[in-house]
Amino acid sequence: MATTVPGPPMTEEDIFNSQTVAGLIGYRLPSIPYLFNLPEEKFDHYQTMTFWVSVVAHIDPVDTTLACKEKNNCKILYRRSYTPTIYHIAPRVTYYESETEVWFDPASTMSLIKDLETDELPFINAKIGDNLIDFENGGTTSTSYFSGWSKNGVRGQIGENSIGKNQNVTMMWETGNAAVATQQATFCNFD
Repeated sequence: MATTVPGPPMTEEDIFNSQTVAGLIGYRLPSIPYLFNLPEEKFDHYQTMTFWVSVVAHIDPVDTTLACKEKNNCKILYRRSYTPTIYHIAPRVTYYESETEVWFDPASTMSLIKDLETDELPFINAKIGDNLIDFENGGTTSTSYFSGWSKNGVRGQIGENSIGKNQNVTMMWETGNAAVATQQATFCNFD
């Protein structure tokens, strides 16, 4: 069953990483719950989903849909077994420059991530709301440290805390966004 689902606009990072002159567009598919605006648990029974990406270019006076010449070049196959999961952060009270641990399961993702430098982590960032967690001093320097299908923790330092309604924990990996086990996740607060 084919359904058109509009995704969010490209981020500044996507635009920067795209090479439109060469016909290449860099776009990270948002998390499945975000894309469909439904809770994570609604997708627990899906093991795979297939998407074909097209781009809507806003060219005055009309929008133009740009599609790949080769349809399979725009095919995205989502596999639950390759989606990391965030379980919780500890401690849940965070403040500027405090340390926290993010506990996650990379699942099979580590088998997809290749050629990282020795000082690079397999995930790009983790955030609480819009506040980055810096893993530079607390993170491991070995990507083999994270084992699939088990809980792993990494310690980081909280950046500037802006008070806002969105204090959700997110984690962006080289392969895309991590899922959040909302039934187990410990979310932060400002006590």
